Amino acid sequence: MPTTRVPPGPAGAGRYGNRRAFERDRLGFLLDQQRYGDVVRLDDDLYIVNSPVLAEEVFKHTNTTYAISRDLLGEATDGSRASEDLALWMRARSLAGRGLNRTSLRAAGDGLAATVARHADSWRARGRFEAIPALEDLSAHLIAEFCLGPETGEVPGLLARLQDALLPPALPLPARWRALRGRRLQRAGRELAAEVSSLIRRRHTTRQDGSPSVVADLLNTACDEGALTHEGATSVVVANLFAAHETTAAALAWLLLLLDRHPEIRQRVRDEADREVGGRLPAAADVPRLTVTESVVKETLRLYPPLWFLQRTVEEPAELAGHPLRPGQHVAVSPFVLHRDPRHYDDPTTFNPDRWTDRPTTPLPKYAFMPFGGGPRTCLGAHFATTAMTLATATLTRDHQITRTPGITPAFHTRTILQPHRLTLDITGRPHPPGRRPGGGRPATAAEPQDHRSSRCPFAGAPRATRDTGSGPG
Repeated sequence: MPTTRVPPGPAGAGRYGNRRAFERDRLGFLLDQQRYGDVVRLDDDLYIVNSPVLAEEVFKHTNTTYAISRDLLGEATDGSRASEDLALWMRARSLAGRGLNRTSLRAAGDGLAATVARHADSWRARGRFEAIPALEDLSAHLIAEFCLGPETGEVPGLLARLQDALLPPALPLPARWRALRGRRLQRAGRELAAEVSSLIRRRHTTRQDGSPSVVADLLNTACDEGALTHEGATSVVVANLFAAHETTAAALAWLLLLLDRHPEIRQRVRDEADREVGGRLPAAADVPRLTVTESVVKETLRLYPPLWFLQRTVEEPAELAGHPLRPGQHVAVSPFVLHRDPRHYDDPTTFNPDRWTDRPTTPLPKYAFMPFGGGPRTCLGAHFATTAMTLATATLTRDHQITRTPGITPAFHTRTILQPHRLTLDITGRPHPPGRRPGGGRPATAAEPQDHRSSRCPFAGAPRATRDTGSGPG
């Protein structure tokens, strides 16, 4: 018998008494819950997990004890182990994951960096760009070209339309307006699925022998062999397109903001690109040598994981750290909180990329770093996203100077994923100080950069989220 039937947690009036406090300051509220322990009762229906070990238990048992109860469009799904749809979905995910692996990325050559360079040139022509829309357009093209080939049709624009339709309203809507919004959402989803379906079929008939393989080719082969339906192939590509483009864009926005705040680290990234890549476009094969850049990407994902709040529905009676769970309850994990736990990270609010390259004295628990979730439903595009971010960072930093627009102060935005709200960036050509030549590395007379270990990340500590009334934890 468990010694404690109900976990500790903040006092709240009524069944959903703590939801208001959460909505006022989502990230700060979740950080504050660490004081109650590894399992926290937010209300009768929702428990919060603050332990990597318990987070692993929840995510490893997704699709069995725990389930994802809503799909991409927010519709209720049968995520139980008995669902035939779930089995088909997991098969499609597995096939798509094979198409997003390291071998496929290496075969893509410098295609990802070429797409980044084209977008950067258009931003530079304007001199200034709004970070999230511009980076979402970039990442939509990156993932669409990788999944579908060079012909992406209307996919990037349809992705943007679907995302706009999915964004929760800032204020509660009347019933009639909610119905209109629901129809708009369904229409956007159908249009994107139809375009992806058409491109997958077209790729099947027009692909030339010897051309680089993309995810759609692997799925088409599986359809030919009867292992997958065309509808299943379409649905998994749509899900990966949507998830990968939004999260990659948000993480890149945070990364550019951090490099602007820490110019000494930006210079180290630039020097590394000069040294390891030179004047050509970087390719996925270069990533193992871009250790500084890759550590900057990882540290950005630690401080600002786009998937800041992950939730599962209890499918069958279970226990979590001695606390009984009943079907219908929800268990949530915040990577934002786990990544800032001082039990696992020294000075956790400090932006210190070297924490990933210095030899650690104590191994990090597996789920203490989980920017893409975990278990059988972990984000399939995790390796693609980190590779794309590394190549984009090297390309943008080497060839351009990107800084926060003066007078602009972004804020945390948590209505969907974690984004720097209202961030505008200025972009110019790369500056070349006296004694430095493009590709020439650090001059002998250059002063050493200041110690970045003492630099604080923007919005360090327990930040306040932008106030909104979007989708909450339940």
